[in-house]
Amino acid sequence: MNEFTFYLMRYGMYAVYGIIVFLVLKFIFSKTLKNYHSNWNTLIDNFEYSPKEFYQRLKTELESHGVTKISIKETMHKEGGMMSHSRLYLRATWKDYQYDICGAKFGHGFFVSWWLLYKDSIGKILISKIPFVGGWLARRLYPVTYYRIDTASMFMSYAQSSVLKVIEDITNDKGVRALTEAEKKPVLNNIFIR
Repeated sequence: MNEFTFYLMRYGMYAVYGIIVFLVLKFIFSKTLKNYHSNWNTLIDNFEYSPKEFYQRLKTELESHGVTKISIKETMHKEGGMMSHSRLYLRATWKDYQYDICGAKFGHGFFVSWWLLYKDSIGKILISKIPFVGGWLARRLYPVTYYRIDTASMFMSYAQSSVLKVIEDITNDKGVRALTEAEKKPVLNNIFIR
């Protein structure tokens, strides 16, 4: 074995170890990097609808707005712990925001909910864990900007209007009453404390 091959194998192993450590850390932190921005739900009484068809119509509606670099896919979420059943959701991801939508039969009705999550960087999370000064330091190094507030609001408005449009279309098709203005309002979490 020549010297070049020896160094290639040696440093190649360091690269493999580095990738493994990165993937493990990413997996560990992926669950803690998401904080909720807002949510919404409604129950349409005495109404049956297929969740799969709801997701297909919603995907078409979300894609019709011309927002670039958005990813829309079906995903499974656990109902509880590791051994619990999973429930199908539709996930729309754009920039640092993740919008998870649930459409499900519930009793004699059809339940719709969504959660808008935002992702913090690993750096911000690690800095925030420093005793005594971590929270203060994280807020200084990773400030909440008007841009971040506005992009979260834009994405929430875009996705919420799409959900409401699909609900309006499917309820009109079956002659079910429309949602009231109060029923259409999302619940905002105060995450952007400045």
